[in-house]
Amino acid sequence: MSNSATEPSAETTAVSGLGEQPIDDQYQSLGRNHRLDWLLIALVGLAIQASWIWLLTQPTYMDAFYYTTNGQQLAGGQGFSEMIIWQFLDDPQGLPTPSHTYWMPLPSILAAVGYLLIDDFNGAQLLFWLLGGLLPVLAYEISRQLGGQRWQGWATALFAAIGGFYAPFLIQPTTFAPFALAGGLCLLALGLATTGDGLQDSEPVTDKYQSDWPRRMWWMIAGLTAGLAHLTRADGLLLLLVGVLIWILAVRRRQSIRIALSWLGLLLAGYLLVMGWWFLRNWLVIGSPLPTAGTQSIFLTTYDDLFAFGRVISFEGLINWGWANILRSRLDALWIAIQTLIAVSGLIFLVPFIIIALLRYYRQSYTRILLLPATLFATVAMIVLVFLFSFPAMRGSFFHSSIALWPWTTALAVAGINFSVDWVAARLPHWQPERAKRLFSLLFIIISVVLTFAVAQGKLTPVEDPETIQQIGKTLPDSAVVMYGNPPAFYYYTGLPAISVPNEPPEILLEAADRYGATYLVLDENRPLPLADIHAGQENHPRLLLEQTFGETQLYRILESEP
Repeated sequence: MSNSATEPSAETTAVSGLGEQPIDDQYQSLGRNHRLDWLLIALVGLAIQASWIWLLTQPTYMDAFYYTTNGQQLAGGQGFSEMIIWQFLDDPQGLPTPSHTYWMPLPSILAAVGYLLIDDFNGAQLLFWLLGGLLPVLAYEISRQLGGQRWQGWATALFAAIGGFYAPFLIQPTTFAPFALAGGLCLLALGLATTGDGLQDSEPVTDKYQSDWPRRMWWMIAGLTAGLAHLTRADGLLLLLVGVLIWILAVRRRQSIRIALSWLGLLLAGYLLVMGWWFLRNWLVIGSPLPTAGTQSIFLTTYDDLFAFGRVISFEGLINWGWANILRSRLDALWIAIQTLIAVSGLIFLVPFIIIALLRYYRQSYTRILLLPATLFATVAMIVLVFLFSFPAMRGSFFHSSIALWPWTTALAVAGINFSVDWVAARLPHWQPERAKRLFSLLFIIISVVLTFAVAQGKLTPVEDPETIQQIGKTLPDSAVVMYGNPPAFYYYTGLPAISVPNEPPEILLEAADRYGATYLVLDENRPLPLADIHAGQENHPRLLLEQTFGETQLYRILESEP
């Protein structure tokens, strides 16, 4: 990436143990071969991701099944429509139904491109393999822009490539890889767009320090990547919000209003260039630029009500739940988010080094500005996801979003190791700091490899038993429409239309079945609580005829209602 955006920083800064030297001189400490490093790191990253392709031969959870099956639909020419209904908040009218009215479409688009090239699950993984392999390059570049030495860039890239808790998900058709790359790059672009600007504790910057085109380029890149992040995840919109906040801070001392407004225009133009077509599609299909179903999850009183049918999830219902329950749910979500930052983003043992690096970098004007977008994003995501969308946050939305911080936390962790060794070496003269830095980094990389494979166990196969689903599918007629807890998985393995089992008692479930033409019901140990007695055999319903059992899984035929 170009260094021209940092040229105005003739200031000196003591980072990475390099002493007082100009930012540009620090970049030279990485060697003149950083572009060669990019290539080598990409090859290493792609090789590591290829190992996960070998381990993951099918989607392993609902999101991945959803994006994969919709990738198949797109590749097959069916467009943005689907033969599944996994939630009822947007009141789907029937099958087929418009797709991506809750989740965003980019992962399915990427999977579709892969399916057009290779017509199997490896094809669906293809572009995610590429994005996951390039993520370490972004991490390396973040370390480089923070003034890290070359060994720090490589150590950062290896941490990012190994993946930690994210590793089993990067190679699947999900939001992880595209959001990590688009989100992480957006935060870097915002930092580079503002370094040397009015955020510094210095005199207002004028054009005598540099021409404005590098900043314009970074504002445009920030908008484009914010758009890609939003096209990947609904909470990618937060990156645009962060961009606007950064712009407000950046123009406080800007002398030229015209130039400042051009930055904002480029940010918004880049965003709309990516998102505009999707807004238009939604307007034509559902009557609004963005779906509103997801906003109902603000008012959930239990996560299972995401699968409610025939009920309005409203603010009134949330208030009637009681302020004590509301507060408790928000505190629970906050605690889970804190655990995510510590255990997932920081791999637990790297957290002290991340904190050390943050404290050290925030003393320096350039690195403080560069880190501000990532810090703001972490703060805004915590506030919005935890305190508004509490139940989705507790069930993984904050975990998904936090991957945009992964290339940043790995860069900070390695910088913290560097600072820590320098601190100890200054007090222990017999230490050899440069050797110790590399040895400790290698040790922590080995630990992260062990931890990654430990946490990946159990995440390499679906929660659902594919063989059971396929056995059930073989017993059903081609005209069957099946109610199942994970409709995308059922459709993936059988090709039969599938509808989510609503979190409702039998009578309401049958109303949903009648509306959408469901003819069979499959219940397993993950059945909704209102259907527990049916699954346990303690309750019967005249319209639910038990036809077969497959271990804990039961297949019911839904009989027509009597006239």
